[in-house]
Amino acid sequence: MTIERFSVATYGSARIVHAPVVRAGNWVFGTGLRAVDASGQLDQGVLRMGRPLDAPPKAEREAAYIFSAMQRQLQAAGSDLSRVARLDQYYPDWPAVDPYHCARKAAMKGKVSPSTSVLVEGLLNTDADMDIQVMAATADSGFEVGPVASPTLGAPKESGYSPCLRAGDLIFVAGQLARDSSGNIAPEARVPDTQLWKGTRIKLETDYLIRERLVPALEAGGSELGLILKAQVYLSHEADLPAFLQVWEQAFGGKAPPTTIVPVRHPAFGTRDATLEVNVIAAHASARDRVVDIDCDVELISRNMVPARRFDDLLFCAGLMAIDRDGLAPAARISAGTPYFDDSTGAQMADILEKAGKIFAAAGSDLNNVVRALHFQTDLSTFSNAYEKWRMVIGDVGLPFSSVQVNPSLFVPGAELIVDLIGYVSVSTKE
Repeated sequence: MTIERFSVATYGSARIVHAPVVRAGNWVFGTGLRAVDASGQLDQGVLRMGRPLDAPPKAEREAAYIFSAMQRQLQAAGSDLSRVARLDQYYPDWPAVDPYHCARKAAMKGKVSPSTSVLVEGLLNTDADMDIQVMAATADSGFEVGPVASPTLGAPKESGYSPCLRAGDLIFVAGQLARDSSGNIAPEARVPDTQLWKGTRIKLETDYLIRERLVPALEAGGSELGLILKAQVYLSHEADLPAFLQVWEQAFGGKAPPTTIVPVRHPAFGTRDATLEVNVIAAHASARDRVVDIDCDVELISRNMVPARRFDDLLFCAGLMAIDRDGLAPAARISAGTPYFDDSTGAQMADILEKAGKIFAAAGSDLNNVVRALHFQTDLSTFSNAYEKWRMVIGDVGLPFSSVQVNPSLFVPGAELIVDLIGYVSVSTKE
């Protein structure tokens, strides 16, 4: 079986071919969902240029458009909104979040799946307020999709999402912050206000988030830390990376699961004081034997991390960057004397796709079977340079991608790209 693409559209003179919805086996992925027409422009009915301040607010109109389209797209791919297992949202500005929540709750009839919302620097449509990702089970999968009750976990009432959900043998945990029942960062997760060096804030926050948020959520869902297939981590202080990794890796006995770590602005999350948000996908304990580590020689942001994990026919990769042991990959370095002769973004994407190709090959697949590609970039003006490298690998079949602009610095001097991939491994190639 191969993946199926839906609603494929071509944007702009660069002929960017977007496959916003992809079906792979028992799962449907929606990626880079924005309120755009067939040309990639924001829908005129959403903008209402002549009367932009008509009710409902523009962000709510935008979200309603996205969810209406999402329902049609999911149905075309054999799923629907009731089978959504996960949502991820990126916004350039926080005032759009509450209007989005209103439209989302209405569309999902109050039953909102695990969610992660992050503030970023920019989207591919400069007049868009949101960029949405969704993952849903197919109707014919036979998977029961439903929230997992946890006495210790909650979610903000205004957002209405489930903190944890099980779909088949996958457990989805919403983006977690180191907050207590008040919604604020827990006292144990911060240095006391009157102290300067009574602990390291990011270590305290990471430890609390793991112990008091992730572990209880996973246990409620019948899983555990060792069964995490993929984690996404958003850090609002780039310099916190090494201290975060110390605590993160220690929690997994020195070998972290595939993890994508992205530096974002501060504040970036629903709790203003939070500096860290983490979401995970894990396997149920009964499916432990179906978790396969994919080990291959690729340089990651941490040497103590599994490059990828396969679960049945899904492949979850760690965040990929154009780096080696000394820093930025040599091919991506710009000569100070001839800066106009080089394309660092394109060179970085080429290096990343080479790494990704090794991982997919080790898992028994290839890059034509990417079902989600998230690009985190320092500058979206170079997006087409990055996309062109995809075209050289997969042609014009349509890439299920989203690209958002984040921090101007990505941990390694000169780095411009972090790429987060999920792939599909067909039964025939696994055998």
